[in-house]
Amino acid sequence: MSNKKIIFILIGIYFSVTSVFADEQINDEISYVTEFASLNNNIAAASLVWTLNTQTKEQSRKLQAFLAAKISGPIGNKSVREIIDFRIINDINFSIEATPKHLILTVQSPKENFKIAAQHANEILQNNVINNIWLKRKNYSYRNISSTQLRTPELVESELINYVLYTGTVEALEKDMINLEISRRPNQIILNAKDFDFEEVPNILLKGLTNYDAILNNEPVKPFFDLPNGIIHLADEKSSETLIFAGTVQKFKTLSHQAEANTLFKYMGYGAGSEMFRIIRQEKRASYDPRSHFTQISDQLALTGLSATVASEKWSEIYDLIFDIYNNTRLGLNTEKGMKNSYNTMINELISNLRRKPNWLVKRYLELHPNKPPDTFITLKLIDASFELSLPEINIMAKEILPEPSKLISIIIGGKINSKIKDNNKFYCQLPKNQPIEFCLKKLSVAQDLF
Repeated sequence: MSNKKIIFILIGIYFSVTSVFADEQINDEISYVTEFASLNNNIAAASLVWTLNTQTKEQSRKLQAFLAAKISGPIGNKSVREIIDFRIINDINFSIEATPKHLILTVQSPKENFKIAAQHANEILQNNVINNIWLKRKNYSYRNISSTQLRTPELVESELINYVLYTGTVEALEKDMINLEISRRPNQIILNAKDFDFEEVPNILLKGLTNYDAILNNEPVKPFFDLPNGIIHLADEKSSETLIFAGTVQKFKTLSHQAEANTLFKYMGYGAGSEMFRIIRQEKRASYDPRSHFTQISDQLALTGLSATVASEKWSEIYDLIFDIYNNTRLGLNTEKGMKNSYNTMINELISNLRRKPNWLVKRYLELHPNKPPDTFITLKLIDASFELSLPEINIMAKEILPEPSKLISIIIGGKINSKIKDNNKFYCQLPKNQPIEFCLKKLSVAQDLF
């Protein structure tokens, strides 16, 4: 059995990282086990990771829905009510996430109940009889909802990320094949707790699970798409409100630039001290929730942007204001106090993610080590880079860190067409009603390839 211990220090936060194979009972070098120690003191978590090259969003939704049906439905002769009561009593929680390369199931509970939680997770994984009613419900809950229907910035963000990441065309697997994909042993188990003995946990989680090659690993994941620039507008003269989003998916040259961009977007639109809040909400009283977006989606790749929902008659004015805020920030016209507050917010968010969100650390780890632990030290350099920023240098470098405004994609949902904005932009797409944003993303991408 291979057993490696790695320790590193991070600005007062102590991590013990152990990479081992599951112990001798199941030591066939198939399920790798990695242990972190970043969570709050009383919490333990285990993330089971299946390496699956999920090229389409539809396939990803089906995998997540199927796993959710296993978790949510009845198990054997235990009713849903009995299972829910058991989880409430033991404070056991499950969460599901997916990337184009992974399906991730995380079980979390207080440390004193964690071995019970692991046994329960194994019971779920061994349950191959899926209740069709629950599967239908979960397929519905994981359905694709267009941002043009509910008109929220969260859905715009989701559609843009999906467009960039899910670039395949392979048809989704049928139910029986999906069942095989996630009834096998996971490729990796990532554990996280401070001062907790995980020695028995991998065996508890993997008991009775068989191993075989995943069908979805037969095809390589295709390269990510780039977002086009330009303007997409779903005009709706009857709407009282209009959603404005301006941003992109940005590939960073360095990890320092990634952390610096995060700080700048916090400055522009995170919370009551931000420029978006100060100008658009307080001064103009034009939006109840102006905000910025910074969502890491892969190694040195993040969705960045600014958004606001405004009265339709004011959308053009606020659209210009959003770009004024972006341009001024990009020119480095940022206050020392505001930048310090934004930097502290970024660091506090980072620490909060490490202490409270095991999936955040799992995804950062998988970005670097998608198949198995490294043979040498595990280092998450983004964390180190985030603590080593120079605020004066960020202002000086802001023009290099943030893309030119012409490189952004603007999405406007609602309101009348502004002929000046339309005529002054060579890449403009008027989105037909009942069409997803992807309709215009493809058109703009083709147009820019030809330009």
